[in-house]
Amino acid sequence: MASVGIIGLGAYVPPNEMSNEDWMKLVETSDEWITTKTGMKKRRIASSEVCTSDLAVEACKQALDDAELKAEDIDLIILATSSPDVPLSSTAGIIQHKLGCTDCAAFDINAVCAGWVHALDIGSRFVGTNGYRNVLVVGSEIYSRILNWKDRATCVLFGDGAGAAVLSEVKEGKGIISSWLMSDGSGSSVIEIPAGGVRTPFNSDNFVEGAQYFHMDGRAVWNFAIEAFPQAVNESLKRAGKSIEDVDLVIPHQANINIIKTGMEKLGLGMEKTYTNLHKYGNTAGASVPIAMKEAMEKGLISEGDLVVTAAFGGGLAWGANVIQF
Repeated sequence: MASVGIIGLGAYVPPNEMSNEDWMKLVETSDEWITTKTGMKKRRIASSEVCTSDLAVEACKQALDDAELKAEDIDLIILATSSPDVPLSSTAGIIQHKLGCTDCAAFDINAVCAGWVHALDIGSRFVGTNGYRNVLVVGSEIYSRILNWKDRATCVLFGDGAGAAVLSEVKEGKGIISSWLMSDGSGSSVIEIPAGGVRTPFNSDNFVEGAQYFHMDGRAVWNFAIEAFPQAVNESLKRAGKSIEDVDLVIPHQANINIIKTGMEKLGLGMEKTYTNLHKYGNTAGASVPIAMKEAMEKGLISEGDLVVTAAFGGGLAWGANVIQF
């Protein structure tokens, strides 16, 4: 079986910045409350004419440049998103067209905030098989469009952005050496948009105004995340035949600084072993891990020989991790 790794990374966030002070003008909240509870100070908001596919294209272009590849070199695009351009068809197909990938398959997956770590595992299994040499894995979200801007419990938490990676064959022993994914559908209502699907169409008699927006049970998410994050890291390391002592860096989903601190403590690791940027971007859902990885790489926090674990958790409930040998 081929060794598959990341040969190019890209990340893009829209230029429009929204601070905690900006949110204070719209809902009853405070900078102190948001910072203490979440660690967030700012987030980026896409302008009205920009779609999820547009953010993805910018991140993908960077990843292609980093890999020294052209659009026509890509054989497959996998998009992780829970805020697609349209309910159907696939936003990955829209990205394929906008990028100019002329001989390429494309599809979406939805594991909400855990989407990109799922997509990375899926993409790694294609590379090296017949017809798949280079796979583009992208997470892209515009959560600002699916939030209720009057719900202070959720609206201040999220930002928009995209991150992408090009997967290809690498030297033996390098690359993605294991992944571990898990789901618990009994918790599907913990994080959801209740309406808009076939269960409750917008024009149905049982549609209630507000059900078209993102809903989250914050306490249930906390209880889930502080266990799911360390579990995913430990289980993925077990599959790789590695121990927590071997880990050089953990790149977690940027959901909440307190979740990350608690998870790292449960892993027995200090915060110097992780990278966070949620103070700048908020929670960018399925895009948060690749954006953070790109920044960590640029800051010199990932070097040749390092063992890095990417971990994420979110709606579904879904969670998982990838172990990557650089």
